[in-house]
Amino acid sequence: MKKPLLVGAAGCGSVIVECGFNVAGLAYDYEQVDYADDSPTRPRLLELNPLGQVPTLVLPDGKVIAESFAMLHWIQDQVPAAPLIPPKGDAARTDFYRWGVFLIAAVYPTWTYGDDGKKWVAGDAAAGKALREATDDHRKKLLKQMEAACSAPHFLGERFSAIDLYLAAMSHWRPGRKWWASDAPKLLAVADAAKARPEVGKVLARDFS
Repeated sequence: MKKPLLVGAAGCGSVIVECGFNVAGLAYDYEQVDYADDSPTRPRLLELNPLGQVPTLVLPDGKVIAESFAMLHWIQDQVPAAPLIPPKGDAARTDFYRWGVFLIAAVYPTWTYGDDGKKWVAGDAAAGKALREATDDHRKKLLKQMEAACSAPHFLGERFSAIDLYLAAMSHWRPGRKWWASDAPKLLAVADAAKARPEVGKVLARDFS
């Protein structure tokens, strides 16, 4: 049977989906690309996903999913026993959707628009720098909201979920683990608990030294 193909890039959001596949025990193929505008692999990425973003998931039937949260739902549907998403009737399900969507709709875009700020302001370097600084500051405020809501040993308490995978990857992005340790220690503990799972840790160790 043909396997799903995950198109990703080192150190990017595709690691979250890789970890999701591994946690679920679902086989997949992986294709690494460089999404930079001048990369020779960018045309291949644009062919699959006009946004030119990773991760991009090509399903066995050829259909494409372009958002990590949707990919994790697809994985959960293939392996209903996987612990990624609390099932209907689970008391943690409401909090999962509240904070899971908060992560991908509020927190994640601060990197999308801040990583290369000048891209969004007609190449103006000064405006791009200001955008990066503003999104970095805003992200810290958002993460502190999550810190206040965070339980232990996982974000949802005793229940591991895909939220923990997002935190495990994001803890390696700006503002960095030193900031997390001082300003969001509960989130960092959740991230590290997820990283301690062998199937997660091997992906993070490969992409983050």
